[in-house]
Amino acid sequence: MKRRLQSPAVLPGLTVALMFALTLALTFTCSAARADGLIPPDVRLVPVVQFPGTTGYIAPDYDTRRAALHSVYLAPIEIFLAPDSPYKGIEPTQMAALTSAFADILRDEVLNSANVVDTPQPDSMVVQIALTDVRLAKRSFRPRDITPVGIVINGVKRVAGISKVSLTTMTVQALGLSPDGETLLFAINNPPPPGDAEPEPVRLDEVPALLGKKAKRLQSAFVAIRDHH
Repeated sequence: MKRRLQSPAVLPGLTVALMFALTLALTFTCSAARADGLIPPDVRLVPVVQFPGTTGYIAPDYDTRRAALHSVYLAPIEIFLAPDSPYKGIEPTQMAALTSAFADILRDEVLNSANVVDTPQPDSMVVQIALTDVRLAKRSFRPRDITPVGIVINGVKRVAGISKVSLTTMTVQALGLSPDGETLLFAINNPPPPGDAEPEPVRLDEVPALLGKKAKRLQSAFVAIRDHH
């Protein structure tokens, strides 16, 4: 199975600031609008018995290939909204906060023993991560919101960064690719454990606190796949 990393197109005639703004908006809008996930459908995932619901793949010669790679490049994390998500109006800044927080946790808690580089090198394994099957809900309008007290309360919450948008479900998918982004080394589809999928909606501003658990479970699933291939 081959998968080529895409590079951003160059748009001549735009200022650097405008290019950045457009690229950011288009990247987040397109990623959030897709619902097919990160792992291509032709990848043959098999159940990971230690983690009910989790499936994975690892290349038969993974150990040999990994021994030849001396660094890891963590590609920008993507978000894929579920097509039936009750709310789809997540803002680019909110998405950036989630993906940035998750990337920091992955570097600090999962890839802390690896040589993580900022740009892919000839000896880098390229790791792609996505938050998929994401369902969001937004707090509905309440009559109190238009009262003087409600306006003040909402203003205080807004300043404090308290989100009206909540997360109800989220799966983590991961791909490990060769330095040229062509050869698949591993793939993991890691949903929440059955019966443990966010039982209560979690406000977006609270989600980063839960991502450490997601990162550790992803790491454990990878170890299980690697040790039993």
